[in-house]
Amino acid sequence: MKRHWLGGLLAMITPMIIINGHATLGRWGRNAIPLPPGQYHLHVHLPYFLPAQIGPADLTIWLQPGMALELEYRAPLWAYSRGALGTAPQPWNGKGCMITLLAIPAGVLALLVMVILVAALSYG
Repeated sequence: MKRHWLGGLLAMITPMIIINGHATLGRWGRNAIPLPPGQYHLHVHLPYFLPAQIGPADLTIWLQPGMALELEYRAPLWAYSRGALGTAPQPWNGKGCMITLLAIPAGVLALLVMVILVAALSYG
């Protein structure tokens, strides 16, 4: 279970792991879940209030006898995006929305600084 450093507030949310409809609380970092061989539907999300689930991700897996499977879940950078679940490395979903949200205030700030500089140079 991974979260990007830009999503630092997600550290306060406990990930939810649901295997074949049975829910268990996960934790950020490595989660070892021993399972017998068979087919499993894996669902991971972060419980929240609006939206009710952040970064839902689903995956169906088949486990053979003696098989160890390592998967990676990455929480999205944008709360309304899906999470990424599968073999590592997984992408950071919602990256475009997050870059846009950070670029708009930076652009407005840069424009404001330029206007102030031009005004100061014209009156000076």
